Amino acid sequence: MIENSEMDDLKSGLTYDTAKLGLVTIGDIDLRYRDADGGGKHYHGRGHFEEYVSPMYRLLADELKPSHCIDIGANYGYTGLLMRRAFPDANLTLVEPIPWLESFVRKNFENNGASFDRFISAIASDAAATTEFGVNTNASQDSRVKAQGNWDVISTTSVTLSEITSPVSADQGVYIKIDTQGWEESVFRGGERFLSSHNRWFIKTEFAPHWMISQGSDPVAVLESWLEKYDIYESLGRVAWNCSSLTDMIGKKLEPGDGAKFVDYVQTLNKNGLGWVDLFVLPPASRRAYANTVERPSSIWKRLFD
Repeated sequence: MIENSEMDDLKSGLTYDTAKLGLVTIGDIDLRYRDADGGGKHYHGRGHFEEYVSPMYRLLADELKPSHCIDIGANYGYTGLLMRRAFPDANLTLVEPIPWLESFVRKNFENNGASFDRFISAIASDAAATTEFGVNTNASQDSRVKAQGNWDVISTTSVTLSEITSPVSADQGVYIKIDTQGWEESVFRGGERFLSSHNRWFIKTEFAPHWMISQGSDPVAVLESWLEKYDIYESLGRVAWNCSSLTDMIGKKLEPGDGAKFVDYVQTLNKNGLGWVDLFVLPPASRRAYANTVERPSSIWKRLFD
C-alpha cells in the first residue's frame, strides 16, 4: 500500500479523488494508477503484457542501440519503465502535460527502483508556447490538446521534438514513442528539423484517423506528407517471438499514394469508424544508418482494398 505521506505527494496539484488506487503487475513492473481512471485500468489489457515481452526492444537494442529514448504521452509511466528496462544506459525523457499524472509517474519509477533523466510537463507540438490542454477525467489516456465536450481544460506549455532532441549527437540512436490522441501531425512538424537531418532514429506512433480529425488534422493528407519524407510501416501489434531483425519485424513499407486506401482500412478495424493502428516511422532507407529493408509481397490490406 502507498503510505499517507506518499498519497499526499500524489495529490499534489490534483483536483480529483485519488483515495482509491489500482495496481497492475506486468512481469517485474508494478504500476499504480488512480482506480477511477479508465486510463489506468486499460493497463490490465493483453496488449500491455504483450509489449512487456515484445522482441522489438531486443531488436532495437541490437541494431539501433538507443542512446536516447523519448516517451511523448507518458501517462502513468509504463512505456517509460519498459524503455528503462530495455535500455538501462539510455538518456530517458518523458513528456506528459497532466500535472497529477506526473506525480504518479515519479512514484511509479521510484517504486520500481528506476529513474529517468528528464520529465517535461508540456505537450509536444510545432511551436513552443503556452497553450491549453483538454483532460478526460474518466480516461486519462484519451486526453487531447483540443478538449472534447465538457472536459476540464488546463493551461500548460508546449515543446518541439527538435528541442527535446537537441542533446542528441549525429551518431547516437534515438527511440521515440508518440501517443497523443490525434495530435501527431503537430508533433512531427515540431520534429522536422531533427527528423530530416538525423539518420539513427526509430518512431512508434499511434495512427488513429478519428482522433486526428478531432484535433483538426486530415489523416490522409498527414499520412501522404509523411510518406514523402519517411519510410512508414504498419505495426501489427504483437511481434513474433522468433523475429530475428528489425527488417523482419517491420515488413513492407507503405508507398506514396497509399494514404487514402490505408486510412479507409484502418477505420474499418473497429465499429463506427474508430479503428486505429500503430505505425513504425524510420528515416528513408537511402540515408538510414540501420535496418536496411528488402521488398516483400503486398500486405493483405492492400490486396483487399485495391
